[in-house]
Amino acid sequence: MFLRRRGFLNTLLLPALAVGGTGLGWPQAARAVTSLPDALDLQASLARAVQARRPLIVVFSLPQCPWCELARRLSYADLVREGEAVVQVEMVHGPLLRDLDGRPASGREIATRLGVRIAPTALFLGPGGREMAERMVGVGAEDFYDALVRQRLDDARHLAGW
Repeated sequence: MFLRRRGFLNTLLLPALAVGGTGLGWPQAARAVTSLPDALDLQASLARAVQARRPLIVVFSLPQCPWCELARRLSYADLVREGEAVVQVEMVHGPLLRDLDGRPASGREIATRLGVRIAPTALFLGPGGREMAERMVGVGAEDFYDALVRQRLDDARHLAGW
């Protein structure tokens, strides 16, 4: 009875707690760890994707980022299971990767070169490393996130003529 009279608790706090959340604005995915293939060599990954007539989706993320985890869980992990070309770049100074030109660089350097400032951000790359669709920056409405990613994937295929 008490909770029914308290609209705040009923509409905001209780639904968050009911699904294991904190009620503090963090996405529910913060506890789980959904993995994507690491981008070790973007040039080689792009070549394989283009040969398979698929855009390469490069997901830029940060360690322990709950929004990045949410994006992986909402869309990118499913796309990997479906055979799409998806790789993840951690935006940190760390192990060197190969960038789109085959040069060694950290994930942070690659993100800076490509103008990626927010995690998560996904790029949809086609022949020559050209962006073939609008970037996915951040995570908006959870209900529509996967549909927006798939629309951009379709846009990239169409622009590339696949």
